[in-house]
Formats: sequence, C-alpha cells, structure tokens
Amino acid sequence: MLNFELRGVDVTLHAVQQDASPKIASVDYELIIDTDEPEQRLALLHINVRKYGTMSNTVAKATRLDGTIRMKA
Repeated sequence: MLNFELRGVDVTLHAVQQDASPKIASVDYELIIDTDEPEQRLALLHINVRKYGTMSNTVAKATRLDGTIRMKA
C-alpha cells in the first residue's frame, strides 16, 4: 500500500496488568524500523499501522494503546 522499503523491525512491548478484575490495563510499544526512508514516510507508516493494523485496532478496542516509532540508529 505504501511501498515502504525496510530491512527489519524491532518491536518492544510493555503491558500493565490490573489485578482486581484481572485485565491488561495498558500497552505501550516502540517500533524501531531499519530503513532509509525519510522521517515523513516513517510518520506516515505509524499512522497507517495505527489506523489499519489488525493487531493495533484489536488491542486499542480492549485497552489503552500508546506507542512510538523511530529509525534504527
């Protein structure tokens, strides 16, 4: 859809569990993309992941989902 060129992706997740009435209270993520694409395209990728991604949409309906995206150093 975006023709985004990348060599790899690292994903870091941190979830907070609520004990009383057990559930996942929140999930924070960081996407680290190995790419030569410009920052503007990286930001567009993040928007599309949040808007159209099956996993992100599913999790966001169940709990608070926040995250960032950045290029691999």
